[in-house]
Amino acid sequence: MARWPKPAAGSWTEHYPDLGTGPVSFRDSTSPEFYAAEREAIFKRAWLNVGRVEELPRVGSYFTKDIAAVGTSIVVVKGKDHAIRTFHNVCRHRGNKLMWNDFPNEETKGVCRQFTCKYHGWRYDLAGALTFVQQESEFFDLDRDSYGLRSVHCDIWNGFIFVNFDSEPRQNLREFLGPMITALDDYPFGKLTERYDWVADNNSNWKIFADAFQEYYHVPSLHPQQVPAKVRDPDAGFECAHFQIDGPHRVVSTAGTRRWLM
Repeated sequence: MARWPKPAAGSWTEHYPDLGTGPVSFRDSTSPEFYAAEREAIFKRAWLNVGRVEELPRVGSYFTKDIAAVGTSIVVVKGKDHAIRTFHNVCRHRGNKLMWNDFPNEETKGVCRQFTCKYHGWRYDLAGALTFVQQESEFFDLDRDSYGLRSVHCDIWNGFIFVNFDSEPRQNLREFLGPMITALDDYPFGKLTERYDWVADNNSNWKIFADAFQEYYHVPSLHPQQVPAKVRDPDAGFECAHFQIDGPHRVVSTAGTRRWLM
């Protein structure tokens, strides 16, 4: 049985000795305190991909995202100037959620001319400005300009919409992505015609789920019908064809075949 050869760079630990070869602790996946620290240090400071520009085809198009790891909900919208903006999905008056994702109305995506709070009727335009306050004269020294929707840093790379919840991001989006990702600048993502969404609730730490996609060890036993026949034999090995680490990012390339040839 032929084995898949190691990449020219050798193994992960040979090429990246800082990874070490000792046992890996599970504490980072079981400790509530560790997760709380991750939420502050990673999810609230890194650039997070939330969608594609094709989801906002016209002025007023919007979609919402509830991001549990950050503890917030956002609304992403295309304004009259065709700019894409992101706001916290919260009214500035009493903190009511603007666009709902449950009973009585599901408003996770659509087209609108403005955002209206269902609690007291405050209205905001597509740029987040407060445009209407019910019984405005009853408020003391209300300055509409000070009560627009709270914006979230937003940027776009190759049609992918990213947000950053840090008040002052330490890196712009391109700096964060780095050369591993920006090397794909010319890839025609926008010409791809098929997209599929599949959602499943996975009751585990996020790293447990992500780690399954970083190794090939489980494939012969867990996915025998999804790989070439010669890979189904455990003796075939589980080497990846290419691997790379660049800052916070990593890429792994493994063997595959067209499904009609399996």
